This record gives sequence, C-alpha cells and structure tokens, in this order.
Amino acid sequence: MLMNNYAGVMMIPVPFFLIPMLAGLCAQALKPLFNKKLYSTLAIAGRQIPRYGGMPSAHSSFTAALVTVTGIVDGIDSMTFAIAVVVFVLTIDDALRMRMFLGRYGLALNKLVKRLPKDAQSQFPYLESSLGHKPLEVIAGIAVGVVVTVFILILILL
Repeated sequence: MLMNNYAGVMMIPVPFFLIPMLAGLCAQALKPLFNKKLYSTLAIAGRQIPRYGGMPSAHSSFTAALVTVTGIVDGIDSMTFAIAVVVFVLTIDDALRMRMFLGRYGLALNKLVKRLPKDAQSQFPYLESSLGHKPLEVIAGIAVGVVVTVFILILILL
C-alpha cells in the first residue's frame, strides 16, 4: 500500500515508532563495549543481574530518536513534536537527577542495615547505590539516538 508523505512523494508506509526502539537497542548493545561492571550480584540469590545506568544511556537514545523522528516527519511546529520534547526532558531529568537521589537513599539505607545485628541484616537486600547516568553517558545516548534515526531515515528516503 502506497501513501503520500508530507513532501507529496509516494512511499511505502513506515512504522516510525520502530526507529526509537532500534536506537534504544543500539545503545543497549553498545553498553558491553564501554562498561566493565555491567552486572551486579544479587545478595539473596547470588545471581548476576544487569545494573542500571552505564554508557550510553538507552533511555536518552530512545527519547532523542523519538524527538528527532517526530521533528523530521511531523515538523517542529507540530503537537506530536511538543509532546516528544516534554517526554525527552522528563527522561533526561530522570536519568541525571532522580536516579542520583535514589542512589543516595540506597547508600543511606545500606549503612543503616549494617548497624543492625548480623542475623537481622540478612532480612534486607543490598540496594544499589550507583543508579542513573553521568552527563557524558546521557550525551552519548542522545548522540546514538540522533545518529541512528538520521541514518535510518536516510535509508528510507533513498
């Protein structure tokens, strides 16, 4: 099925919602190349679980791709672009600030648990104190999201 795009060119319909997902997956796939401590050991079960954060930020990549594809396809004066920008700002704020505060709470709670008697300590799981992203990780995620989106859109439009 062919359809008109905004430039009046006939093209095959493209599920644009997949582009941010691919950008997020690309960022996630890059994490083992940049992060030495990709997993942490769960205290109770003794098994490896993925850590939060790391280079590059997959959430930042996803939302940057969402903003980019929305801006290119719908235009920067559209309501969908405005909504995408709001989601982007909230996600970046969460990645940089909110998770940092949660990490501080985890550190404080771990210190409190260490003050308990040894037998009572085993009732509480170890909480990660290194949550969220550093600014460079977020910037790298944004770069991955924009580059992947532009690359895919160039392939689609050619």
